[in-house]
Amino acid sequence: MDIFVARQPVFTANKKVFGYELLFRNSLSNTFSGIEGSTATSSVLSNTFFSIGLHEILGEKPGLVNFTRDLIVRKMPLLFPREHIIIEVLENIEPDPEVMDALREFKRQGFRIALDDFVYDKKFDAMICLSAMIKFDIMATPLDTLEPIIATIRANNTPLTLLAEKVETYPEFEQAKEMGFGLFQGYFFARPEILSKKDISPGQVTKMKLINAAGQKELNLAAIENLIKKDLSISFKLLKFINSAYFQRPTPINTIKDAITFLGIDELKKFLHVVVVSDLGDSKPDELIRSSVIRARMCEQCGKMLNTHFTTEELFTIGLFSSMDAILDRSMADILSQITFSDKIKDALLGKDKQYTQLHTLIKSFEKGQWDHKLFRLMDGRKIIEKLPELYKDALRMADSFFV
Repeated sequence: MDIFVARQPVFTANKKVFGYELLFRNSLSNTFSGIEGSTATSSVLSNTFFSIGLHEILGEKPGLVNFTRDLIVRKMPLLFPREHIIIEVLENIEPDPEVMDALREFKRQGFRIALDDFVYDKKFDAMICLSAMIKFDIMATPLDTLEPIIATIRANNTPLTLLAEKVETYPEFEQAKEMGFGLFQGYFFARPEILSKKDISPGQVTKMKLINAAGQKELNLAAIENLIKKDLSISFKLLKFINSAYFQRPTPINTIKDAITFLGIDELKKFLHVVVVSDLGDSKPDELIRSSVIRARMCEQCGKMLNTHFTTEELFTIGLFSSMDAILDRSMADILSQITFSDKIKDALLGKDKQYTQLHTLIKSFEKGQWDHKLFRLMDGRKIIEKLPELYKDALRMADSFFV
């Protein structure tokens, strides 16, 4: 059975990753809610978590998972470890006796319960009392309308965490924080806070020069080795990366020269690009860098199966730098004026290349769990659609190897 899984980060107020909401289906043609109550639903859940593995998808973070009424009443969440699962109760579930009995059992067993896409009604008060978290979709229920609702919930119940979903801009993020929200979900972290207002620091200029050096057709390996040796941070990251579980080496590598030799030219370029991007984004959430690496790896892997005018190395670079405007809080055009990339790569990063735009859309749609047949029309997506789950897992492993 093909299993499609994607994860969306949930952030704390200081933009650290709290956990991930998990999105999954057993095909591209059905939705999770569309097979509610069937044996197939239980099979998809079990295969997703037990075949793929919780640790591979979540690391040490909790996973927020939507459970239908049928699965709640059947007490399906009890199959999973309580420290890894937060039970999301869908908005269309009524607080009837069977549901309430199951939720009380979950709480007794130490599970955390979240009310998803919540719209307040007094009938939900008993359900709220059992919950650790309430999620508000701020597109469906704008922040300006929520203050009296939040006040009512706070007045009548024990303290709980408020999570703002679909936070797309920094003003929304700041407003939600001021209103008492503690967790945030959305793509605000992947957008520039202020465009074209911040100067690039001298340290960032140096990193830009390193990007240019790594972008040369012929690398001067001796010079790069010396450069890495002079930078304690890069040296440490290189040895940590080369000895990570991603490479599954039986014996460790202990020298910079051996690490460079083992990686080879193409992989060394990738490593240097990732390290520089990571250092440039040291004031940004790790998840922004992690998602850039995931996208880069997926671009590279998809490029091996699709007929494009880019090399796989170019696709990795484009995917990695696709969020550079958010990392540096500057426009992409300003950034590219200081980097020696080919016109082909610059056009892709500026949204001027149709092939890359389609590939970017394909990958972003998968990341968001938007798995529908529109994907098939993107660069003949049918060629790779069945491979996307495995490519995504590989990209997660690669990205996580930089952040262990």
